[in-house]
Amino acid sequence: MKAKTRAWPLLGVLYLSILLFTGSTLYCLVQIQNATRVMEKYTYDVSWALMQLQLELGRFLNAVEIYHYGGIDHETLLLRYDILWSRTPILLSGQLRKSLSDNPKTLRLVQLTENNIRKLEPELTRLKPGMSDYQQIMMTLAPLQEPLSYSLASMMQKNINVYSGNDKRFGQLRDALLFMVLGLVISVILLSGLLVREARRHFRTARVDPLTGLANRLALLEKMESYVSRDTPFGLVLVDINDFRDINSKFGYSTGDILLQELAKRLRALCENGEWVARLGGDQLAMLQRDSSDLRQVRELVARVLHSIKQDIIIDNYPFRLEVGIGIAFFPTDSNQTQELLSRAEQALFHSRKTHVPYVIYDSSLLNETTRRKHLASDMVMALEHNALELYYQPIVNLESGRCEAVEALLRWRHPELGFIPPNEVIQVAEEFQLAEKLGSWVLNTACEQLHQWQHLGLVDLQMCVNISPGMYQRNLLKLVAKALMEHHIPASCLVLEVTEDTTMREVKNSLQLMQDLSQQGVHLALDDFGTGYSSLSYLQKLPVSKVKIDRSFIQGIDTSIEAAELVANICRMGSMLGKKLVCEGIETQGQLDVLRSLTDIHLYGQGYLFSRPEQASKAYQTLLEMEERWLARRAPNKAYLL
Repeated sequence: MKAKTRAWPLLGVLYLSILLFTGSTLYCLVQIQNATRVMEKYTYDVSWALMQLQLELGRFLNAVEIYHYGGIDHETLLLRYDILWSRTPILLSGQLRKSLSDNPKTLRLVQLTENNIRKLEPELTRLKPGMSDYQQIMMTLAPLQEPLSYSLASMMQKNINVYSGNDKRFGQLRDALLFMVLGLVISVILLSGLLVREARRHFRTARVDPLTGLANRLALLEKMESYVSRDTPFGLVLVDINDFRDINSKFGYSTGDILLQELAKRLRALCENGEWVARLGGDQLAMLQRDSSDLRQVRELVARVLHSIKQDIIIDNYPFRLEVGIGIAFFPTDSNQTQELLSRAEQALFHSRKTHVPYVIYDSSLLNETTRRKHLASDMVMALEHNALELYYQPIVNLESGRCEAVEALLRWRHPELGFIPPNEVIQVAEEFQLAEKLGSWVLNTACEQLHQWQHLGLVDLQMCVNISPGMYQRNLLKLVAKALMEHHIPASCLVLEVTEDTTMREVKNSLQLMQDLSQQGVHLALDDFGTGYSSLSYLQKLPVSKVKIDRSFIQGIDTSIEAAELVANICRMGSMLGKKLVCEGIETQGQLDVLRSLTDIHLYGQGYLFSRPEQASKAYQTLLEMEERWLARRAPNKAYLL
């Protein structure tokens, strides 16, 4: 930026100099043209024409005298007269007349000479040899010779003065023109040099990441292309910070930038001969290891990277220990094309993050997995258009009354070729290929439509719980929810949106605002899988959720472990103190249910296989009817109810 700031004033000065020198050069050319016109004015030489007139006048007078003595015939005399007569019109017309206008005396002399010559024509016609009339002719024209000679001398002196003055002017203009042209040439050369320097600087800047000072993606691709063109084997190592988005959300983007700069500094310090580091974008960095032909070399590099990253980064007295995912691919083993090699290294990196292993080296099985995900994404679009997906429903029971008060909609997809696709994989594919909003909209509308049908059949107090994936958790969710409620005539209080801790913690500020806006619509919110993510009880207090679902990992073992039971009891009591309804997930045994029911001071809800497995809509409806009948029977065992 500083170089750019210094360059602009210099560019302005050079452009101004070029304009100045160009203007001055044009001015000199105009002045030269004007001086040339002045010279042209005298180039049509009045002196020469006067001299010719004087010479012809002398010749004519000589011819008259010779004719008087019979030396020439009359025709020759008339010829000399005609020649003399032709000289005056030359001086009295055209450019010579304009030149004579500067000298009135000479102009009047020429006009007088012309008049005298023309008056002699009758006498000359009658003139015979020996006649005394020739004296009259001589006396008329001879006195004009001396004035013509004087005028000729005066005009020649004037021409000399004009030529001398213009010669000096031409010299000055020539010197000025040479100076201006030289200045113009120098300015153009300097401007060209500066533009070349700026182009080179821009070329370098376009290949440098401004935050870390490392080479950027463009420079990386060019480096890889240079290795490929020389057929030089190399290893490509991609490094990505795990949960970097959460770091930005919690601590701010400035902290994230400092972490990236420190990571870049450490990776650059690791580079030895043949190793090179760049930033691809975001929190992803890349390292090239030239002449890397076996796994041992790249594993040594990865070991150095992991060892360097283990050291804490201290920012404002807070220690950060980064965890990274690493993906590795080799040229030419894995691909002989740079873009494809980069894509395969990214596939290995994706698998590293997914499986939480330190690093993954690309192999063909990852390509098969990538192909599978692309295949699923393509088929998911068709499945959404043709309603080939399905929702299963699992009851949520009030443990105190035993009544089913809500159901959770669970996504199921039985692929015609690949069979049952796990829900987590469906969500991951939807998130990866930008289908999360479309998938979530389908789930939301299908669940609301089903709830409307059940309410029409008599289950009027039932609530529908719908899981919201991270890709749907954005401002557009408000419109999707409002549209679904309106189209299916569902009261907002009958809809419960479940979000996970990880989803809400990605963008804390935006999460709070979005949840508050949903609550203002009348929609209930539930925090799903509580205890497995980042949130704390103090953060839970700020969230506008009405329900908290305790993860099944806490419920397992409460019937066999006193510590596990006490932990769940404490979590439930604190959640109850915060005014939240508590749902215990994963209740599978009667012993687990008995432990939870023993917490008589806490109002709990339960969900799990003990009550019902997730079922298709038709079977779920029958299960709900049976549960409703049992609840009614317990309320009034002596009465019969028809549903």
